[in-house]
This record gives sequence, structure tokens and C-alpha cells, in this order.
Amino acid sequence: MKIKSISVLKTSLICILVLFISSIVQATTSYYFYVQFSDKNNSPYSLSKPSEYLSALSIARREHRAPVFDSTDLPINPAYLKQIEDLGIHVHCKSKWMNGATVLLTDSSQMSLVRTLPFVKFVKYTGRLDGAVLSPTRRSKNITTTSNYGTATTQIDQLNGKYLHNLGYRGKNIVVGILDAGFNNVNVNAAFDSLRLQGRLLGTKDIINTNSDIYAEDSHGANVLSLMTGNLPNQYLGTAPEASFWLIRTEYDPTEYVVETDFWCAGIEFADSVGVDIVNSSLGYTKFDDASMNFTYADMNGKVSRASRAATLASKKGIIVVNSAGNDGDLPWHYIGSPADAEGIVTVGSVTSTGASTSTSSFGPSSDLRVKPEICAMGTAAAFVNVNGVPTFGNGTSYASPIIAGMMACFLQASKSIYPPCNIDALLKAVFESGSTYNNSNSKFGYGIPNFQLAMSKLPFVNAIKFTETESALLAFDENDKTIHIRLLDFGKDIKMSVDVFSITGSLQMSQPIIYPETILLANNLKPGMYILNIYGNGKTSTHKMVIK
Repeated sequence: MKIKSISVLKTSLICILVLFISSIVQATTSYYFYVQFSDKNNSPYSLSKPSEYLSALSIARREHRAPVFDSTDLPINPAYLKQIEDLGIHVHCKSKWMNGATVLLTDSSQMSLVRTLPFVKFVKYTGRLDGAVLSPTRRSKNITTTSNYGTATTQIDQLNGKYLHNLGYRGKNIVVGILDAGFNNVNVNAAFDSLRLQGRLLGTKDIINTNSDIYAEDSHGANVLSLMTGNLPNQYLGTAPEASFWLIRTEYDPTEYVVETDFWCAGIEFADSVGVDIVNSSLGYTKFDDASMNFTYADMNGKVSRASRAATLASKKGIIVVNSAGNDGDLPWHYIGSPADAEGIVTVGSVTSTGASTSTSSFGPSSDLRVKPEICAMGTAAAFVNVNGVPTFGNGTSYASPIIAGMMACFLQASKSIYPPCNIDALLKAVFESGSTYNNSNSKFGYGIPNFQLAMSKLPFVNAIKFTETESALLAFDENDKTIHIRLLDFGKDIKMSVDVFSITGSLQMSQPIIYPETILLANNLKPGMYILNIYGNGKTSTHKMVIK
């Protein structure tokens, strides 16, 4: 489900279906089933050859931030998929991380054949499609807006985002994937002229219908994109005006079934395969057209929904996942949904321009009592550019999430420039600690509204002076708090390393293990002078000189 503008009602979907009933090309009902495979045995793919199934960008991101490849990275055994397709059953999409596939068929009795296959663990019904996917007729989603003219100034200033922009960090060379319901008019909207002309629109992927025109689908994703990279000179500028983007359609808005969580899995795996750094998802799943599929609050622990599990896996593979909290705060179900409940991601709540919590913003915590949402941004009267290229306003955590995602792109660019390769855990920790309610988190604000200038000051190395950089290590000394920073560049996190610090006369001053990827040594007891740092382990040794003034 799109985390829509607050006043958009489900009944509006009925009007859309009536208006476009002539676009339906087939009246046959089809059924989605999820097929869980038991293993990846006898796969033709190997963890030693990731280039066969991952892009160079994806591999580079993992080498810098998540160096371990594991079985979740291996594609599903193609022989398993072929045996299903040989039964005349269409494989609609698949998830290598979950080791499962979604199939679409008109005769659900055929699934009995799938259940008997020796490599199938279980099969589960996940939704229906009444008629074939709509033909690519252009349509625009009604989102409540005002006619007032507005810019993005307030929502960026609230986060102290201009601080990053003024330093030159505007998202350049950062790749963002957007998972959404459609991107109406992005190919012609004047707000995206610079995105297209500068080659920063890297591509599209439609998980729902490979034959559709993604630019003629829902407007929700286009609005989300404008919040990050919309650019109308003297009228509007998004939070990441120089970032690059992949547009990925995973949401089918006319209906709501649990199958869409599997579409979400396929979408984020595609984003990973093409090397995105950040994913924004203004989507959430709690209740469905078939009530038997509904999640409960107890399910919101990050481990039940496949979308939530995939979001956590993406974070472990080095992707910053930003997801809207939801707009159910004033409804009987007032909690976050999936995948907002995932561990390791950034869940975003909504506030007003004055910093007050929006009443409709969904509550945390997760059912296992983790802080949710983690942070907040403007989701009340948030400025965006509509599908006609006109700046306007809208409401919802759908808009708060991309505001944060765009700023995270700028922050990631900044942190990579300061101490590459960037540690995502340290980056998120700095952002959370900059929050306005970090020391008093609650179920609506989480850690509050982040301050990206303050977050910059909390990054490791930001105040440190680099004194050595080799192919294997980056070392710096921070005179403010008398700390030595050691960042290993070519050692895996499972490798045991240590450091010894000697005076120039050879006297051992300190010795301790090195924690991957970064170790901070307290040096306030060291007197001014020359010191020798000896880093060793796994058959490797490196020696470095350091001067303390």
C-alpha cells in the first residue's frame, strides 16, 4: 500500500476502476501463490564468482561496506524455476534472498503439482488479480494538495540540510532506488529536466507488469522523486539534487494482497543487483482485501513479513533503506506496518513545520520493542512538484520518507569523502544521535528530527587529522579529544587484528585488538612526541609513525 496523502480514501480507487474499466484487456481472474524452495543445491552459481549475478557497483558497495557474500546472494536454482514453468505455470517474480518465487495462474488447482515437487518446501496463496494488469493508459492519482505556491525551504531547513548542500554534498555519485506504485510523467515533467539531461535517471524496472509504461502509471512515485531531486529554478529544489536514480514499480494500487510484499522483495533485490546505495520505500502493509492475510501487531517484529526480512538483509548488504512509518496514527490500527518494522533500516515519521508530531503518523515501537520510527521529517504540508510540473503541498509519511532519503544521500556522499569506505552503522548512529529527542525517545518521534550539521560532527574522522593512508589502513589523530582513529581498508570483519603503540624509544604504551572496521584509541595519557603504531594479524604487519603535539 502506498503511504498516501492522509485524505485519500480507498473509495477513490473504485472511481478510478470505473473510469478506466475500458482499459481492462481481459476479465479472467488470476491467482498469486508464493512458492518457498527448500534449498539452493546444485546451483550453477558460485559465491566465488559474484560478477555472474551482481553488478560491478553492487560488488564495490559490498567490498566497502558489507564484504561478505553468502548464500542469500546466490540466485534461485534455475532448474527449480524451469520445472515450475514446464508445468505451464508463469513465474511472475522471484526472491533469491527469501529463496522463493511468486507465480501467477488462472487455474489454482495446478498448484497441487507444484506442491509435489521435491525441492518445494511450501506453497501459499498470496492474492488475486481480477482481470489482466491494466493496459498502459495514462492516469493520475488524486492526492490532496493546496493551491498555495510553496518551495522546499522549510522542510530542508528543519533538518539543517543546507549545511550539507553548502559544503558541496548534494548526492553526487550516490545511487538511489525508489520502490513505489508508478512514476507518472517523469519522462516529460520539467522538474526532472536536469535528472534526464545529466544522465542521472539510470533506468526503470516494473515488477508488476513488464509490458506497462512505468511513466503512465500512478503519480505517487513521481511525487516522491520530486522531493529528492525535483529542480525548478527559483521555485523548487529537492534534498538530493545531484543524486542518480532507479525507478522501480512494486506496488499495484487497485488491490491490496500480501503478494505485494513479495513484489517488494523482488524490487529491493533488483535495486541491490544494480548497485544502489539507498532505497526509499513510501509503502507499507498491514491489512489486506482478504482479511485472512492481515498482519497483527505481534507480527511487526521485523521477522514475519518477507518484505521486512528482505529490508533487513538489504541493510546488511550495505544499502541504507528508508521507509515511511505509515499514516494510521489516528486509526484503530495505529502502528507501523511492514517493512517499516524491519531491523537495521530508517523508519520515518511525520511532523509539522514547527516540529509537532502529525496526529496521523503511525506509532511505534516494533512489537519486539525496538525504537520505531527512528527519526522524523516534515509530512504535513510538505512541498513537492506534481505531475504537471507545478510546486504544491501534500501530507503523509510518504513525503517525510523521501525528504530523509535525499538527505541521507548527501550525508553518505559526505561521509564517503571523509573516511572511505563508509561504515553504514556509524553513519546511521550519527544521524540518530543528532535527533532532537535522542535522549528521550518515544513511540511517535523516535529519536526526533535529525540535524545533519550535528550528525556530521559525530562522524568518525570528521575532526581528526589524517597522518597515514595506505592500501590497507587509514590512520588519524583527533587533537580535540586526544583519540587515535584506525580504519582498516582491506581486511575482512572476521579477521583478528591488533595494534601496539610504542614510544620512539621502543617502550610499549598500549596494546589492544582492533574492532572492524574502525578502532578508536584513547591517547590522552600519551605525552607529545613521536610514536610508532604496529598493526598486525592474519600474517600481515604494517608500521606507521604518528606525532602527538
